[in-house]
Amino acid sequence: MGVLDVIRSGEVSDYYLDIRFEVRSQEGLVGSKIDVVGNVEGLGYWRLQEALQLKAAQQEDGSVIWGSVPVSVPITKFPIHYKYVANGHRVSPTTRPLIWDLQERVVLAPPRDGVIHDTFEPTAENSDTGWVTGSGMGALQLRVGQPPGSKEPLVVLPPELQQQEPFDVHLFEARPGDPNVPQGKAFAVLQLHDLGYIEEGDGQKCEMNGNVGATGTYLMNGQTLDALAFRVDVVAGGGGELLSRCFVSAASLATLEGHISASLMTPQLQFGGTFRAAFLVVTAADFVGNDLSNVQRVRWTPATSPNSTLDIGHRGSGATKVRDHHVRENTILSFLKAATNHSDFIEFDVHVTGDGEVIVHHDFDVKLSVGNETVKLGISQVTSKQLQSSEFTSHMSVSSPTQLQDIERLGAHKQQQRRTFKRHMSSGEDMLRQGLHNMASSPPNGGPSAGGDGAPVTPQQHGGDYSSWRLPDRIATLREALRRTPLWLGFNIELKYPTDAELQGMASRFYSRNYFVDAVLKVLMEEGANRKIIFSSFDPDVATLCRLKQPRYPVFFLTCAGTKAYSDPRMASLEAALAFAKCSQLQGVVVESSGMAHCLEEVVRDCHDHGLFIFSWGDANNDLNIYNRQKAAGVDAVIMDDVVKITKASGKKCSFFNKPLKSPASFGEVEALEALTGGLAPLAIASPPSSSAHLAHV
Repeated sequence: MGVLDVIRSGEVSDYYLDIRFEVRSQEGLVGSKIDVVGNVEGLGYWRLQEALQLKAAQQEDGSVIWGSVPVSVPITKFPIHYKYVANGHRVSPTTRPLIWDLQERVVLAPPRDGVIHDTFEPTAENSDTGWVTGSGMGALQLRVGQPPGSKEPLVVLPPELQQQEPFDVHLFEARPGDPNVPQGKAFAVLQLHDLGYIEEGDGQKCEMNGNVGATGTYLMNGQTLDALAFRVDVVAGGGGELLSRCFVSAASLATLEGHISASLMTPQLQFGGTFRAAFLVVTAADFVGNDLSNVQRVRWTPATSPNSTLDIGHRGSGATKVRDHHVRENTILSFLKAATNHSDFIEFDVHVTGDGEVIVHHDFDVKLSVGNETVKLGISQVTSKQLQSSEFTSHMSVSSPTQLQDIERLGAHKQQQRRTFKRHMSSGEDMLRQGLHNMASSPPNGGPSAGGDGAPVTPQQHGGDYSSWRLPDRIATLREALRRTPLWLGFNIELKYPTDAELQGMASRFYSRNYFVDAVLKVLMEEGANRKIIFSSFDPDVATLCRLKQPRYPVFFLTCAGTKAYSDPRMASLEAALAFAKCSQLQGVVVESSGMAHCLEEVVRDCHDHGLFIFSWGDANNDLNIYNRQKAAGVDAVIMDDVVKITKASGKKCSFFNKPLKSPASFGEVEALEALTGGLAPLAIASPPSSSAHLAHV
């Protein structure tokens, strides 16, 4: 009985097929290790530790074919989704990092000869690397380099040693238990320019001035913190005699981030200088679901670029400070309002509460009105139940004693607006304005109005202009946002972390960057499903951690583009932000629009030439002329508060990711699809394919 006969018979539940994988790859991968991982048991259900291993065989033409043993796959499991993974599970993961396939590979039906034939030629465009996982490079990664903004080199020697010939610094893996490398293996060899020195014309050396990018970041991977201990050897140039040495123990790295200051000793046990560096330890986020399925990362190319700039609602449907926005920012109500106004994505900020819940909020604290005073409470010091309590919400939503008098009236109307939002698909802004007007002119329960018997309530009696009113929705958790908003609505999640100056001003301790990123990723792995997610952060180390802890979602670097002063040079300018995004292999940058207005086209071209997406943010984006100029220049997404105004002005009828069958004329493929289907019932027609799936992977 053939495969088609089995399928027609309907008796397929216990029918298995043996399939093999044959991959043609470049000769340079000989000596490496290639596995295939996918969505069926024989491919490990996306678990790297259970991936199917391939073996290399040299061909007469010089190419290499990697082949697998037969794998039994139930016929009901087709289509099979899979990816290739190279160089994982190595003895020295530092020099053999994990590389994975970005190509969407799928086998719709069993191959006739039982062999799946592929090619796998990893490049910067079609593959990715850097994922820190216990099943790949190692459960931890140490990143060591010059402290950001420091004007001091990594190694400073005493005058008597500096007067000698130029020196090199070797960083060694301190693994005395490894019989193959009893002295440890060097994971970095640094010369003068790597250390933060500049050699002058006469061969003399002087210190750097702390410019961004003066030195690199040096990496070492391991499965335990003890494996990250390392040794620093200062030797005469060209591998000469040992000048001084120090050890950095695992205990010095226990905080997972911070600074190292270690004294170097000469072979004669004399003081031989100082080694000073910043370090960051990346811990693996080995959660269920943190795997290579549903990878959304891509590099920008003409093929992946959008044919229409994405509209992203700032903090949902807009920041609270914007006049006539009657929904409080960063709430479920604000997110639903953005969806009704055809936002493609919404941008919002997240924090972690004292009980470990990820909540949606902009500031590091919440402001409560208690009588005539405002009290600030740090989010990391309160629980999610406290933040979401009705008492807490009522105090949050009151901005003046006058509004306190009418809070019950506004709260009652909020419930009606919630129900309306679920079925209303026109502009939520007009609906809310009308609701507030009706509420002011017709008091609840038919009672007398504040202005007298039947008289309308004036703005003065309501404590001022109606434009200051807000519907007081409570603080939401990230989990709720994922569950209660349309799946097609993309999330641009900003990971907020305080600067060093802000940390010093806080009254209590703050959670670590590793803990923060892990908490957010855990929720997304459990609830994110197939939603489109983009991460962004102003904090370079948080962006780095998010990039390395998971292989699925794109990570963007946020920058003020020089409009605000920072001590960290990576944050201080547009040029530094672009350099950081490139060298850290991020997927894009989010640039303050006024900071790049003078060189918009040049910045967009530079980003795209280096495979980076570019988004913009800022108050200027609410200006239609500026919005149109950015679209014309090729900006990939614009984050704005006035989604309603831009939507109306542009004539947009739907989200880019939620195109109905009768969508605007700009989606010309609809008519072609209907012609091909020959008038089939609408329910039998799939959603029209997008000619530019630019961020379907992002």
